[in-house]
Amino acid sequence: MKINYIFLVFLLPFSVIAQQYVWTQKSSLPAALRYNPVGFSFQNKGYIGLGVGTSGSLNDLWEYDDSSDSWTQKASYPGAGRYGAACFVIGEFAYVGCGWSPNPVVDFYRYHVPSNAWYPIASYPGTPFYTGVNFSIGGKGYTGVGFSPYTHEFYEYDTLTNIWTQKADFAGGITQSTYSFSYNGKGYVTTGSHGWPANPYNDMWQYNPAADAWTQKSSMPGAVRYGCSGFVIDSIAFVGLGQNGTSYFNDMYAYNINADTWTIADSFPGTPRVFPGNFSIGNSGFLCAGGISGLNVNFNDCWEYGLVSGISNKEEHVILNSQPNPCTDFFILDIPNTFSSAPD
Repeated sequence: MKINYIFLVFLLPFSVIAQQYVWTQKSSLPAALRYNPVGFSFQNKGYIGLGVGTSGSLNDLWEYDDSSDSWTQKASYPGAGRYGAACFVIGEFAYVGCGWSPNPVVDFYRYHVPSNAWYPIASYPGTPFYTGVNFSIGGKGYTGVGFSPYTHEFYEYDTLTNIWTQKADFAGGITQSTYSFSYNGKGYVTTGSHGWPANPYNDMWQYNPAADAWTQKSSMPGAVRYGCSGFVIDSIAFVGLGQNGTSYFNDMYAYNINADTWTIADSFPGTPRVFPGNFSIGNSGFLCAGGISGLNVNFNDCWEYGLVSGISNKEEHVILNSQPNPCTDFFILDIPNTFSSAPD
């Protein structure tokens, strides 16, 4: 079947990008319910560990295999159990340290993922903190900010020299419980809060390590909040959940990093919460655990936000033939059957 449309403008052949994501519940973490764990990924596996549950701070680590939807316990963190820890990945190592245990601590360890082994590294030299900022850029780790007491300090870790170097202080307000990530040589920090009653934020800041400078970007829409979570898929950062001190949220937003613009994404279908762990595998993001701190309720469920089965995330180039071409006032557009019968 051929479908003809009449347009009053001239149109050249163009590309159509068809992407459709959906939330799917996966196997729950087979361990203590918890919130504020660390989460990271390596190759095609995800990892969730540490955090705090009803029995106190935790130090266990679990590996998630998406291909079998199964969890495997790995070597436990060698330091004291803690939550709100810093975590970043460089090469084959995940670097984990600082956090609350039950006071703020500064020890740091690196986890060699292939060999399932932990090794101590130089302790964080700045003000002890938890629920801070952390990401990796160009073979260096970055962490700092956070609470206990509030600090703007921000440090870079060199894996080759095992040395921490203080960098430009965070340019936003005093804050903790932010969501942070890196993309294309820059770091990003959004949301957060300070004080009690909570004074939450929705601003976004970009860190450029080459210039050692912070730049404010477009603020996240929706309610101001802290304790958010999210993940990066391609050039889109999905951010949401969290609370504002009275309400818990399950809405999600998509930040186009290159365009510095926000759009509404699909809401998280699970119970609204704060501080779930997160990681990405391929073209899917995962949220696991988290809690409702005001009610002392914790979770161990795991959710995937990924492409609908059968929908490719690659650009599909569809040739649309216009007649006549060129035209002066109108033309007929001939759309191929394969395009007109695409799924909703």
